[in-house]
Amino acid sequence: MERQEVVIGRILGPKGIRGEVKVLPLTFSIKRFEQVRRVYTELKGQRASLPIEYVKPYREMVLLKFSGIDDRTTAESLRGKDLKIPIEESPPPPEGSYYHYQIIGLRVYTVEGRYIGRVEEIIETGANDVLVVRNEIEYLVPAVDKFIKEIDLDSGRLIVDPVEGLLEVYERR
Repeated sequence: MERQEVVIGRILGPKGIRGEVKVLPLTFSIKRFEQVRRVYTELKGQRASLPIEYVKPYREMVLLKFSGIDDRTTAESLRGKDLKIPIEESPPPPEGSYYHYQIIGLRVYTVEGRYIGRVEEIIETGANDVLVVRNEIEYLVPAVDKFIKEIDLDSGRLIVDPVEGLLEVYERR
């Protein structure tokens, strides 16, 4: 059985010369990092455990210091790596919010019942997320309340009410 993990951050690069790394949080709160003792990533094709020595808030990011990573060169080798935790260590999201892993894979239907595809990925744009829904055609659906009418994780369905013409723009290509 495949291990299920949740990405909570991405290493942007080293900070200073003592092995600290700047991490872009990919979670609802940077306080999450204060509750985690270790994270996992992939190094040289293998799953690696990184024990957290300490966490510091840093602008819109966090600084992490991992045990055993004590210099800038080693910290640099972690640039771009996703930091993961086991799914069972992930607290529930705030009411009305969802983690990306919960949305990816859902079957997408219009309010009229028309199947348009599965959510394959989520693009973060800053203003709002955009769902990439694929079937034979790729659709980009803004993840806003105006369009997303229902998310049913139990049945694996997401119901959308796209503005007139949105789907047709992709179907005419």
